[in-house]
Amino acid sequence: MEKQQQIIILLLYKNYMMKKFSIFPLLLVSAGLFAQVDDQTKYAEIIQVSALQKHLTIIASDEMEGRETGTAGQRKAAEYIQQFFKNIGLQPSKPLKGYQQMYPLYKDSMTSSKLMAGKKAAVYGTDYTSPVNTNDNAKFSSNEVVFVGYGIEDNLYNDYAGLDVKGKVIVMMAGEPKRDGKYIISGAARGSDWSGLNKKLELAAAKGAKGVLLINPAMGSFNQRTSDASKITNMYYPRPTGIKKLSYAMISHDFAKTILSTNTDAFITRAKNYESFVTADYSTTKIKINFSQKEKRTTTMASNVLGLIEGSDKKDEYVFITAHYDHIG
Repeated sequence: MEKQQQIIILLLYKNYMMKKFSIFPLLLVSAGLFAQVDDQTKYAEIIQVSALQKHLTIIASDEMEGRETGTAGQRKAAEYIQQFFKNIGLQPSKPLKGYQQMYPLYKDSMTSSKLMAGKKAAVYGTDYTSPVNTNDNAKFSSNEVVFVGYGIEDNLYNDYAGLDVKGKVIVMMAGEPKRDGKYIISGAARGSDWSGLNKKLELAAAKGAKGVLLINPAMGSFNQRTSDASKITNMYYPRPTGIKKLSYAMISHDFAKTILSTNTDAFITRAKNYESFVTADYSTTKIKINFSQKEKRTTTMASNVLGLIEGSDKKDEYVFITAHYDHIG
């Protein structure tokens, strides 16, 4: 018979990004953790429909209020699970001095946003939007705007050749170019990392640009839902990356025409068709750009719930059994 590991950790894992699981899977297996291989049938018989129904009915009850992360309902569920762990003899974590591991979740919301192009004040939700999840109390200004195509620098395609964007605001198109039905950089039907925005913003920051005005060729204007969603984030776990990225605002097609040359419509059409830009397209416009945005952040504490079962040896090894106990509002 195999020796039992010194410590088995039973972890009921609270994960905000995956909300479809309940306590049911974990409770189902908890009674059988002590079983050896030849005892599986014996301990399986301990599991009763009535017991499972009891726990599931409590966890899914109206009293738990949906168990959305960071809410009173989620905290009630954590307390219930903690008490269950105590009742079946699981031990608390010594480093945590208890059964719960607390961690912060952030939620950001916009308090003000302002964009000026020359003497024209842009209207939020009509002329531009600026997602709070990528702009943290942002501020940038410049007397010059440089159009940089898609804002890509790669061996196979380069928008920055010969361009100096240091200290300037840049205007770029979302997406990346294709040739013969395939993306130029990836050489496939699927785009490269340049199809997203993060790599472009990192590159622009490295080149010394002040900020970015983004044009989505497939989105000429903004609806109310898009505007409202850009002003507040869902709760998220803080993950510092250490990578410097520029703040940006996404501008409507009409507002873009007040900033760029008369070729704006042609540029947008070409980007819609995934066409490349050439040297003659890149240009600098003398216009004063001022952008500022302020946000506020609220912090909510949530928790993982852990219970430990000590084994007989292998004191430096751990087995984790996990499940989710959060759900939706």
